[in-house]
Amino acid sequence: MANLKDIKRRIGSVKSTQKITNAMKLVSAAKFARANAAVEASRPYAEAFKGMVSRLIASEGANLNSELLKQKSEKRVLLVLLATDRGLCGGLNTNLFKEAQTFIELKESEGVDVDLFACGRRAISFTKRMRNRTVGTREKVLEKPTIELAREMTAGWLDGFKDSTYESVYVLFPKFNSALDQAPTVEKILPLVMDTQSADQEAGEGDLIVEPSLHEFLDSLLEKKLLGSVYNAFLNGCASEHGARMTAMDSATSNAQEVIKKLTLQYNRARQAAITTELTEIISGAEALN
Repeated sequence: MANLKDIKRRIGSVKSTQKITNAMKLVSAAKFARANAAVEASRPYAEAFKGMVSRLIASEGANLNSELLKQKSEKRVLLVLLATDRGLCGGLNTNLFKEAQTFIELKESEGVDVDLFACGRRAISFTKRMRNRTVGTREKVLEKPTIELAREMTAGWLDGFKDSTYESVYVLFPKFNSALDQAPTVEKILPLVMDTQSADQEAGEGDLIVEPSLHEFLDSLLEKKLLGSVYNAFLNGCASEHGARMTAMDSATSNAQEVIKKLTLQYNRARQAAITTELTEIISGAEALN
């Protein structure tokens, strides 16, 4: 059995760890509140803009001609992997990397080459272990996502699609559902996939009037749709990271409290045993003198 000093030292160590995890939980809770508000605020606009673009395209049908809408036979695709820069966020990154491996295996089984673009230090470490070609890396993407950062990164992926380096571009990110639920999600961002069938059903006769003609600004409109999809992925990733870390640190704080209780009980038993042993020795010595 460990002596009293060892047990007391362990209790102090666990208490110090508990203070750290509790502080991290509070910091993550504050960041999560802001990130969650940003996600919730962006959803109405994103959904409305997506619906408007789908209805516009559905109203024109096959008359539209844009490079961003052309579906191509895939030979080489780009997978953008959005992960965190820091750890201590539960199984968030692990689940993302498992989904990435599943996606890569599926595409390679179809004879499609997959290049990787890593966002976040954890993603960069993951791509170094993969045999796939890594065409780019970027750190601190989810730390403070901005529309300017999304525009800058989207431009490079768009160029690769337009010059036929890639037939498709996918982004893998943790979709934020709640602080306890972040689902790894693969979304095809190029070429753009529009839900024109549901848009046909929703659109009424003459409910949208376009000036100038849609053909004149179609590419600009689609690029804004692409930018919105990428920025939405960044916001989801940011909220998922802080939600997962908050949950993980809350669990770690609770576990530390349980360990402290067990160690305290062990310490009290060891102290009682030591006292009992001393009393027994005193009594035995007194009886021997008599």
